[in-house]
Amino acid sequence: MKYLYILTLFLIGISFSAKAQYAMFAEEGTVYYDKTMYTKNILRKQFIEKSPEAQKGFMQNMLPNTPENVVLKKSMKFKGKETLFESLKQELDPNIKQIIQMLALDFEATTYSNLATNEYKRFNDLIGQKVIIQDTLKKVKWTITDEYRDIAGFNCRRANGITEDSTYVIGFYANEIPIDGGPESINGLPGLILGLIVPSQHVSFFATKVEIANNVILDKKAVENPKVKTMSRSEIAKMMNDAFSNFLNKATVDYVIKLALM
Repeated sequence: MKYLYILTLFLIGISFSAKAQYAMFAEEGTVYYDKTMYTKNILRKQFIEKSPEAQKGFMQNMLPNTPENVVLKKSMKFKGKETLFESLKQELDPNIKQIIQMLALDFEATTYSNLATNEYKRFNDLIGQKVIIQDTLKKVKWTITDEYRDIAGFNCRRANGITEDSTYVIGFYANEIPIDGGPESINGLPGLILGLIVPSQHVSFFATKVEIANNVILDKKAVENPKVKTMSRSEIAKMMNDAFSNFLNKATVDYVIKLALM
């Protein structure tokens, strides 16, 4: 009886160890994020304050009907060194949807990243034109801190970063998921980014749930459609600048472009 008891404890220990190891080195799964856009702040600071006097009245009239923030549902599948970041279907108030479109705050993009080959593809419906941005992954210079935060059940460590276009970002990454990807094209930390804050753009991404699962399938049809025009980041930036500069000032156009190419 004594040996049976010891054997049972031994088997339980193996089972627990296997589960812990699986959790510790998770390489496939899906993360569900809330993308929060602080719309009232965006309208005030990025549009009204930077608009010429002739346009300020129109923008100020939008302010009372603009919510403090809007939350959009996103997901990111990860498999080995590949990630696919997508928008999830959700019902939005027509007024909120109109504000998002007017201010070009979200393009319901699909972003594919290959962290091994440095490949980056993003399908966007920009200004009524469907395009695939094909470029290299955005480089971020990170400084890791000693601050931690619990996100979706994971103990995440904070890092402060600067992107190549000089945008300050704050990332919280989980060591238990050793994949150096994150929301949109933000990457380069020693664990999956479950929390991302971009203060200058008044936007944040925080994971609400992480599902670890085998046999994850990355549906890359949107970013591999040969019928859709392919452009680089710089070409897209020029196209957007040409389209928006007729009715928005340069600082606001730069804001919209950075948001679209994050």
